[in-house]
Amino acid sequence: MNAKQLFLATSLTFLTAASAFAADTAPAQKTRAEVVAELQEARANGEEIGMEGFSWYPAQKAALVKANETRLAAEKANADKVATAKAQKSTQN
Repeated sequence: MNAKQLFLATSLTFLTAASAFAADTAPAQKTRAEVVAELQEARANGEEIGMEGFSWYPAQKAALVKANETRLAAEKANADKVATAKAQKSTQN
């Protein structure tokens, strides 16, 4: 009888401890959609995601940075051109 009581007491202790550890986990602060949107934005900005262990040759890294800077500058110039065209159009009306 003592062995059964000891077994039940030990099992109850472990189950209680396991549920206490499970309750200590913090809820996710971001939804999956928010995380995906952040990743897409970072990739669009040319950021390296998950590439910490990947070693670039300096020439490759420089070329990648230059290409991203050129692309971002072109996008900004295009956005400025569109904004100027909209402003001119609104002043004509």
